[in-house]
Amino acid sequence: MKPLLKPKPLLISLLEAASRDQENFPLAGFAEAQIRRALKTGLGPVLVHMTKADPDAQRSTLWSQLKAAELTARIISAEMTDAMKEIIDACEGYVPPLTLLKGISICDQYYPKPHLRLMRDIDFLVEDNAVPVVKTILSKLGYFQPSNSRGDFYATHHHAAPYFHPKKHLWLEVHRGLFPMRSRLGTDRAFSLENLRSQICPSLFAGRKVNRLSDELQMVYIACHWATSFDFTSGMVAMLDVIYLLKNIKARIDWEKILNWMDGSVASAYVYLLLSYLHQYKLINIEPEVFRELSLRGRSFGKVNLKILYRLIDDCLVEGRARRFFFSSRTLDIAWRTCLLPGISIGNLMLLPVFLLMPLRFRKSVLA
Repeated sequence: MKPLLKPKPLLISLLEAASRDQENFPLAGFAEAQIRRALKTGLGPVLVHMTKADPDAQRSTLWSQLKAAELTARIISAEMTDAMKEIIDACEGYVPPLTLLKGISICDQYYPKPHLRLMRDIDFLVEDNAVPVVKTILSKLGYFQPSNSRGDFYATHHHAAPYFHPKKHLWLEVHRGLFPMRSRLGTDRAFSLENLRSQICPSLFAGRKVNRLSDELQMVYIACHWATSFDFTSGMVAMLDVIYLLKNIKARIDWEKILNWMDGSVASAYVYLLLSYLHQYKLINIEPEVFRELSLRGRSFGKVNLKILYRLIDDCLVEGRARRFFFSSRTLDIAWRTCLLPGISIGNLMLLPVFLLMPLRFRKSVLA
């Protein structure tokens, strides 16, 4: 697959600077609207980091907002790190080492500074039989579950009802799996319980024993979570996750392992989409045969759909121009999920009006 020759949105240029460890990125090249977009998508701290050697950066009218966002990110990151250390210490000797997930795992593993990876909550994984023990420990630490959702919903979900600490104002999720058990991804080969257990690796977090997902499964997980929980305000953080992950593990990534998981996999389309999008802008460098194998082994959603998905990412996620094409976030979400369906492109697009009129409970079962 050859990178496309087309103009780069400016926030893509910021990701490019991050991939090169550039610290003299010229802030003057950004219009105010683009700086505000960086702040809204969670890239404010990264923008400060990438422009810290730019002597003119502080002349920007939005410099104070950028610095405030970076300071806030530092405080939140420190609070979440302290909370995670407290939980690890409290769980030691009662349950096996916790498996860190998402931001709390990758922030100190591959990012230049942990606070550059924006986090909304803390996620970690434990064996199903350890969930009650962890719940008791979290209760003693001051966490509670304020959710009003039905108990049977979380009984079959991949994580327990979210926990909240009223004094620390922190949310956390205790996972027993990576995706809902009844979803397509929940039954996918890559995320089966057997494969998950084989891809948990011992590690350290602030000098404490923890587990993390293997680099290969972590990348697949990031791509699938990004595609199926698509957020047009914070979705660029997942792109940065993949950039920093591949930048740090390029020499030892086991593509054959990933490709074996992708045989007939639901995950293959999501992995192909995110990696190919980043590759077209030269933000990552992957051999062409990897993309060929991904497209052959996986569930293709068609070239037309792929072009539409690229356009949605460019215009709605990166540039923040969703309202130019859609009347609501609901319409945008349905269009995104429709284009991700496997099959003939024209057939999928013809289904879009049907999905827009379909009741939510039926649409969810088709597009989940």
